[in-house]
Amino acid sequence: MIERRIVAGLIGSRRRTQCHAETRRWTVPSIPSSSHVCRPLSNSSAAFQPILPDLSLVDARKAPIGFEPSFAVVYRDFVSPQEADVLVEDVLGRMKRRRYEKGHWDAVITGYKEVELHDDSFASGTVLEMFDRTRQHLEQRHLQDFDPVHWLPCHAIDLKKDGELKAHVDSVRFSGELVAGISLLSSCIMRLVPDAGDENSEQDSACCDQGYVDLLLPPNSLYALTGDGRYKYSHQLLPDSSVFTSPTDGTEILVKRDHRLSIIFRDAKREEKLHSN
Repeated sequence: MIERRIVAGLIGSRRRTQCHAETRRWTVPSIPSSSHVCRPLSNSSAAFQPILPDLSLVDARKAPIGFEPSFAVVYRDFVSPQEADVLVEDVLGRMKRRRYEKGHWDAVITGYKEVELHDDSFASGTVLEMFDRTRQHLEQRHLQDFDPVHWLPCHAIDLKKDGELKAHVDSVRFSGELVAGISLLSSCIMRLVPDAGDENSEQDSACCDQGYVDLLLPPNSLYALTGDGRYKYSHQLLPDSSVFTSPTDGTEILVKRDHRLSIIFRDAKREEKLHSN
C-alpha cells in the first residue's frame, strides 16, 4: 500500500491536475539593458559550503525519453530561516501598497504582485551576500562553460494562495541559459512538460501522456532549470492540495500551497559568437 503523508502540517484533499498542450511564452516585463556581474564574496560568504541537489525533490520517473537530471534540480534549505525572514520582510514591504494583479497580458499568471530587485536598492548586507552567494553557486554548478556570466536584475513574485502560474516557456528575447528561484513562505509543486511549441517536440495534444517531471519546492529551497529544461519544457505551478510522489519510496506527499514568494534569477542572453565556441 502506498503511504501518503502531509508535509510540514499541510492539509487538504487530493486534486487531480490537468496538463494542457497549449503553452505560452512569458516575457518578463521591464528588463533594463544593464546587467550584473558577481562581486567577490566576503569572508563569511566564502566559507559557505556548496550543497548538492536533493534528488528526493525531483520526481522524473515519468519523464520523457532524453530528459537528463541536470535539466531540473532542487537544493533543499539553500537559505537559512534567518536569511529568509530578512528577505521576506524587505521584499513584501516593497509591495505592500500594490494590489494583486488579476492577470498578466499574456494570461500566464493571475493573483500576483511583482517587483524588480536591483542590488543597489538593498540596505541589508545579508540580502546582498545571499544574492551573490546564489549567483556564484549557479555559475559554478550550472554555468561553468560560460565566462563571464552577466546577470539580469532579480525580480520577486508574490503569488496569492489562489493565484495561478500556468504552463509557459520564458521568452528567449532577454534571458540566457538558466532560470532559478528561491522559494519562500510556502511549499509548492512545479511541473515540467515538453513544450508543444518546440519544433523538435513529438508530443500530441495529450501532453501528459508524453511525460512530465514534478519538482517539490519547499520553503527556503533553490531550484534551477537549464539545458532543455529551460526552453524545451514548459513550467507551471500546480494548485493547492496537489500530490507529489516521492521518487525514493513512492510516498504520496500532500502539498498545501499557500501564499508564496519567489526570488527569480536569470542570466543575460549572450552573443551568438559565444554559443559557437
